[in-house]
Amino acid sequence: MPDRRKRRAEHGLLWHLADALLSAVDWICRGIAGAGVLLMRGILRGTLLLCRGAGRLLLGLVRVAALPFRLLFRLIGGRRNRAAQCLRLTGEEFETYCAQILKDNGFRHVELTPMGGDQGVDILAVKDGESWAIQCKNYSGAVGNFAVQEACAGREYYGCDRAAVICPGDYTRAARELAESTDVELWAGDTLSRLMRRSGRRPHHSA
Repeated sequence: MPDRRKRRAEHGLLWHLADALLSAVDWICRGIAGAGVLLMRGILRGTLLLCRGAGRLLLGLVRVAALPFRLLFRLIGGRRNRAAQCLRLTGEEFETYCAQILKDNGFRHVELTPMGGDQGVDILAVKDGESWAIQCKNYSGAVGNFAVQEACAGREYYGCDRAAVICPGDYTRAARELAESTDVELWAGDTLSRLMRRSGRRPHHSA
């Protein structure tokens, strides 16, 4: 009887020891797992911050490298669209401005024809020994063949050698066909922009 009790006591002690050992192992495993989770979280957060920093640095380098190209594109676009600045001028202001930049581009004896009786020509000028009859059309849309007819008639009326129509935009197909057959030059927005660049004058609208 005492031996049986002793054995039961030994078994109970062993059971408690095993349970304590298992509890300790479980606690250790939980601690290791928790530390591992915290470590992984830290690694992931650090990697994310590092990626964000690298991305911002790369974006900054790309912006710095692209800056010269952006300035070049702006310069090209500004040159191309320079003639559009003339659209804010009135018709009379546009004629006066065209006369000024023609002087800056080597035209001589530049004069404006009388308002209301210009016979289809706004500017008379001379360059390289040739006299010019020039019609100015400050239109945002395409200029039609009527302007070409005016320039052609004005050339004959004033006895000029050459005729041209100048505008900040473009011309219709009919206008180009008529200009080719009547030997009238069409100076579109690109030509006007080039004259403006060489002149250095900016169109000024008086309020």
